[in-house]
Amino acid sequence: MKNKPALVVYFVACLVFMLGVIMSNNELMLVSKPIIVPAILFYYLQEKRVRFNWSYALIIMLFFIGDMIVLIDLPDFFIIIVAVFQLAYLFFLKGIVDDLVAIRFRFINKTHLFTLLLCVLFLIYLLISIIDVLMEAKTEYMGLLVVYGITLVSIGTIASLYYIIRPSRYTTFMIFASLSFVFSDVFFILKKDFLEIEILNYLNNFTQIISYYFLTKYYLLKDLKK
Repeated sequence: MKNKPALVVYFVACLVFMLGVIMSNNELMLVSKPIIVPAILFYYLQEKRVRFNWSYALIIMLFFIGDMIVLIDLPDFFIIIVAVFQLAYLFFLKGIVDDLVAIRFRFINKTHLFTLLLCVLFLIYLLISIIDVLMEAKTEYMGLLVVYGITLVSIGTIASLYYIIRPSRYTTFMIFASLSFVFSDVFFILKKDFLEIEILNYLNNFTQIISYYFLTKYYLLKDLKK
């Protein structure tokens, strides 16, 4: 990272932010979190070798907007937060679906097919389990959260299928980003109704901020592939 100052700033900001989360220090979080997305965006600009990818810019800016609303920590803004992240995930989902459609399918052997089925079943089980928890907690906006969950399951499924068909560094970062999105939002939704469980807060914030690195590496490699 010697010649990548933006990436150094990103990781330092992530470290400071996580320290703020663990110590419940609002000042550290307020100072560091607004730096994370701009730093990773500058890293993308520093590393890109082809034309600027506007889909990436749109997705990362939606994440930034969502992060800033979360940082304000107003309970009435929950539906806005979900809507902003849902929009970002839909753009990401469209991108990986387009990538999958563009490649030539080959037959999937039984082992890979079994792995894919396990991934899909795990994601569906996770979605159903979360819905059960939310129903018991009588959470508002159940319909919106179900759609949100289906979007995340779709992202995880398409990413897993693509990785099985064509494993590479490119698809590895894609699946890391996808799984980070899934787990981050599972912890975020659970945290909304179970605030006393601190580990949910730690996991939500960690998987969220590290997903930006995976997302950026995915788009850098995607741009080179074209």
